[in-house]
Amino acid sequence: MDFKYLYGKQADQYSFIHIPKMLVTEKVFTDITIHAKVLYGLLLDRMGMAVKNKWVDERNRMYVVYPIQEIQKDMGVTRKKARECLTELENAGLIEKHFRGMGLPSIYYVKDFAVA
Repeated sequence: MDFKYLYGKQADQYSFIHIPKMLVTEKVFTDITIHAKVLYGLLLDRMGMAVKNKWVDERNRMYVVYPIQEIQKDMGVTRKKARECLTELENAGLIEKHFRGMGLPSIYYVKDFAVA
């Protein structure tokens, strides 16, 4: 069989965002909007970047850097909607946000709810 080559952005077409099934099926998460669940999947995806960039705090906890403008772009939502999704995830205990100030984007600790 003669398969075609992938060029440019085509190479990214087989990248997937993983959303834990429990976020969709467990009753405890029913109040979380699908937008927020997708954002959680994007934050999990960013963990690969965290490992690569050694985004680890003094307590050896991994965190991600995901500027609000990138969340907006990646999800195709307004700034307000991106903030609402982050707030939902924070209120549900799925992430913990730390404001860094001095023009730096906040960092997010993505929590593993499956082991709770």
